[in-house]
Amino acid sequence: MMRLLATGLFMLTAIAAVGVLGEYFRGDGGFVVRIGVDLLLAFMVVLVHELGHAAAAIRLGGRVSRIAVFPFDYQVARRRLGMSRAMRGHEVGGYVAYTLDTIMARRKHKLIAAAGPAANILLAVVAGLASSFAEPKTLLATLAAALAILSFGVALANLVPFKGSDGSVLFRRRPA
Repeated sequence: MMRLLATGLFMLTAIAAVGVLGEYFRGDGGFVVRIGVDLLLAFMVVLVHELGHAAAAIRLGGRVSRIAVFPFDYQVARRRLGMSRAMRGHEVGGYVAYTLDTIMARRKHKLIAAAGPAANILLAVVAGLASSFAEPKTLLATLAAALAILSFGVALANLVPFKGSDGSVLFRRRPA
């Protein structure tokens, strides 16, 4: 049920972003272009989200071994970028594989989980400001507004507690 709610939140924001992109991409083929741009922006948003987790893990003394954003899979130690046919088990758009020492691990896991949505909220604020200061109905204003909407939507969807989400780590009561 919660996964359905998170998926619905993301889909609503993706549809809203496609609508915003209609301000700039019009005419024949405009809808197809909007979908393509929406997918590229969504990829960027998920990448920022996962890099937020990776940065927090490293900052807290962890070792990041893999960063995956569908369909790409980066193995850090080997410095190898590959293609992934499917995501592991329950991850929706990406994941970061990391290891931590056991000292204060529960607290660190929660901070790392919070870093993904925090990175998305920061991106949404920056993109929203860029959109508001840009000349209306320009490519920059349109892309920034769509990016802000998508990034905020990903942050919200990830805070919904379901298996594999950041919300499940942040809001569970049992130890990590």
